[in-house]
Amino acid sequence: MQQEAIKMANKNLCIFILIATIVTQATWVRAVEYTVGECKGWNEGVDFQAWADGKQYVQGDRLVFNYEYGKHNVVLLPDQASLDNCNLEKPLISLAHCGRNVVNLRTPGRVFVSSAVGEDCKKGLKFWVDVKPCPAVLQGAHYIT
Repeated sequence: MQQEAIKMANKNLCIFILIATIVTQATWVRAVEYTVGECKGWNEGVDFQAWADGKQYVQGDRLVFNYEYGKHNVVLLPDQASLDNCNLEKPLISLAHCGRNVVNLRTPGRVFVSSAVGEDCKKGLKFWVDVKPCPAVLQGAHYIT
């Protein structure tokens, strides 16, 4: 009787480990790093909205901005109207003009991005992405840069 109880406990433990492994594998998603503008970088002459469209962004993905030091920057704007009208007065976040910025997409929803240097926004250095929720990413800060 005791041996049957031990066998049953071992069987239950094996089933639990199997289920835990399956659940872990099913919810684990590898974050994707997107280089904005790809080989052309975060510079004039790129249709950034066309570049952004068609990609599947999920929590944990990263946007990498490469550009000449001091020439541009990256700002995250509060809404579509700010992006459309290039209203850059009250960005949610403004990153330095260092030549490389990274935005970690931590919150589901739309993220509105532009450069606030000179006439960059009006020249097309702007786009938005729609970030989908991902169960494998811990909820935390809105953006980590």
